[in-house]
Amino acid sequence: MTEQISFNKALFEVCPTGMLAMDQDTCIRWLNPALEQMLNLSGDELIGKDKNTLPEELHALFDDTDVLHLSVSDRGERWLQRDVRTVENGNQRSLQLHFYQDISNQIISQMESDLLRKQVDELTITDDLTGLANRRALEQALAVQVTRSRRYGNPLILGAAHISLPNMTADGLSDDTVLTFSHYLRERLRWADTIGRYADDTFLLVMPETSLDDAIKLLKQIEVECKEGALQGLEAGDYPHIKVSASAWEKGDDPQRLMNRTLAALLGAR
Repeated sequence: MTEQISFNKALFEVCPTGMLAMDQDTCIRWLNPALEQMLNLSGDELIGKDKNTLPEELHALFDDTDVLHLSVSDRGERWLQRDVRTVENGNQRSLQLHFYQDISNQIISQMESDLLRKQVDELTITDDLTGLANRRALEQALAVQVTRSRRYGNPLILGAAHISLPNMTADGLSDDTVLTFSHYLRERLRWADTIGRYADDTFLLVMPETSLDDAIKLLKQIEVECKEGALQGLEAGDYPHIKVSASAWEKGDDPQRLMNRTLAALLGAR
């Protein structure tokens, strides 16, 4: 029996999985070398300690979570995935056995990947589906044109178009509908105009050197043409409802004020 106990203990000592035993009073009774290495701490610093007698940076060892985040001074950060089992120690008292896998490298890699993805997103200026300017690019284009109008007094219009379908479901607009409308806008507007997808169902049109009367006339024509089937490739039952609005830049307008006024007018038109 003694030989079996010694053999089991030897197995625990060489096990690459971190292991820790905690008694009913949540006091640490034992840990193996693998966990010592994960934490960069010796057993003497942990055995016999509980949450009240350990530094706050180690309190996560007592948290009731599957993944522990430990930030130990001068030892760096660690993320440990934990599984817990309860066993009897032979004296009518139970022990909790905690098993740990160090997933720090995976967590750090995921954080770095998320950061890179965020940086790429911040540099992206086109809508993934349509290839038109995205919201960020629209805001940049509008800022450039507002600055130009402030300097030279040139006319500037911000137009908006909202598309919807009769009895539209929670799934929203289909990709085909959005793409067809975006292609139509490209053909209908001038090369000098910036067309962008501001939201899933809303497009903004930055139109420099355009009077308000001309812009409203154009947008109303777009509204009528789409109603009459100008969106080639869509079935009659799939023709979207188009609502439009337009606002002229005025002295004192900044890009956000002009955008807010245009979108408020669009909301009133719907």
